[in-house]
Amino acid sequence: MPKYVFEVKVIAAVHVRAVDEIEARKVVPAVLVLPGPDEVRMANKSNAQIGWEATITSVNFRVKGDLALASVSGKKVKRCRH
Repeated sequence: MPKYVFEVKVIAAVHVRAVDEIEARKVVPAVLVLPGPDEVRMANKSNAQIGWEATITSVNFRVKGDLALASVSGKKVKRCRH
């Protein structure tokens, strides 16, 4: 069976409580890492149950570029252009 590889751009909003922005930025990449085998297995099982004949073999995420701060305590932050 052929193996297909797709690249997909993902935009995520990660909500973090921390003492300051520096500490908050440290933990964001941790939630954007490779899903574990249990998550992949569950996705494959769900897809098979609805009759989709494809199997996810792996998923990799990486953070590209800087993290953009959008708000602090519910207040929007103006984005700076560097």
